[in-house]
Amino acid sequence: MPVDIATLPPSRDQFVELLSWLDATHPGQIDVLDVGGGGEFYDFPTRIRERARRLVGVDPDPRVMNRPWFDEGYTGLVEDYARNAAERFDVALCVYVVEHVETPGPFLEAIRSVLRPGGSCFGVTPNLWHYFGLTSALSARVGIEDWLLHKVRPDELIEAYHSPVRYRLNTIRRLDTTARDAGFDRIEVRTLEQAGMFETYFAPRLRWWPRGYSRAINRLGRGPFYGTLIFRLVA
Repeated sequence: MPVDIATLPPSRDQFVELLSWLDATHPGQIDVLDVGGGGEFYDFPTRIRERARRLVGVDPDPRVMNRPWFDEGYTGLVEDYARNAAERFDVALCVYVVEHVETPGPFLEAIRSVLRPGGSCFGVTPNLWHYFGLTSALSARVGIEDWLLHKVRPDELIEAYHSPVRYRLNTIRRLDTTARDAGFDRIEVRTLEQAGMFETYFAPRLRWWPRGYSRAINRLGRGPFYGTLIFRLVA
């Protein structure tokens, strides 16, 4: 079955899109597993809390235990959590998580195992086939990721939020094949290209590049080369 791919206008907010998609497919109060729930993304966690009957966070970062919006936190990998989990969820969230995953197959298999039939895994992640994704992946591969980040981002921001990247699940094709092998029935993807999401990594005199790229790729409508993948894996 082919992947259902839609391109979003550049004015669309990624988190608004994700929440609207979630509401359309899983209306009402739901049980949610937030994979990588140790971080904060604007007001996104509290907006999930409004929709959740029960909200559990799983993250190797021990700060997951202190997030006030969770009913329960678990420090560790989702693979470890799933081995002993008796609880099942309507929705799993992977918001800027899959780019850090070391073993994509076991990762998605674990998520699939804790979802109810008809449940969904929603995620947001950078696209490998975009200049940002390619630069991040290549810098990690050659061992200059930390050096490069410290050139373009404040130290305190790196210390608070950065984890090593792997980019082993960051193309539509790889998401599709890995998800199907893990037992998901289908994958749906919405692609988004916004210059503002990437231009803060550039010096002001170089920001013509992300702006020009964004204008050109949106005009062409080449979704597989947009910067952000928003996806739904259906159990």
